[in-house]
Amino acid sequence: MGAAVGRVLQANGHEVLWASEGRSDATRTRAATFRDAVTVDRLAADAELILSICPPHAALDVARAVEGFDGVYVDANAISPMRAAEIAAIQPRFVDGGIVGGPPAEPGTRLYLSGPGAASVAVLFVGSKLEPRVVANASALKMAYAAWSKGSAAMLLAIHDVALHFGVEEEWRLAAPELAERVPRAEHAAATKGWRWSGEMEEIADTFAAAGQPDGFHRAAARVYRS
Repeated sequence: MGAAVGRVLQANGHEVLWASEGRSDATRTRAATFRDAVTVDRLAADAELILSICPPHAALDVARAVEGFDGVYVDANAISPMRAAEIAAIQPRFVDGGIVGGPPAEPGTRLYLSGPGAASVAVLFVGSKLEPRVVANASALKMAYAAWSKGSAAMLLAIHDVALHFGVEEEWRLAAPELAERVPRAEHAAATKGWRWSGEMEEIADTFAAAGQPDGFHRAAARVYRS
């Protein structure tokens, strides 16, 4: 996702930096067209804006790694509004963000932004394959979206396992064919992305609790993805 967003910015005429130190060969290949600042410290010294796109459990660590950065810091991760507030305390020019959709190779993915600097960040993406939208609370919107899209997939996987356990999977498929058709896709997503979706489910659970809603749905979804 990060490399895809970087290419969107490049296509819009902006220079994109990255730091190669400690990164894999696969990441080097994806970032081949970006200017290599080598270290995170050098990147923070040269950049005007940092866009953090990482697994949610690492969002705080990334913000702390560039503590003292005086440019605009955009966190576009799947984190709760409370986690966003923690990052805002580290990065004074903080813009809250959230991406809904896949890597923006084609139009259809949206970058939601909120906060005092949101409009200035949105301008960078105008006319690109990543549609910017300024909203009241970007992290809350991302949580509400993923609560259903990824939370329901976790529930489907658990239901499927229950049907298997009791030997009624074939009849379950007949009774709910529209759900059964979704199982292979949910299984593939869990196998390839579950390691980071478990953290996202915990962030969603925290968001539900802060809104006075039951958080058990997504604590359970986190367990499904961890398994």
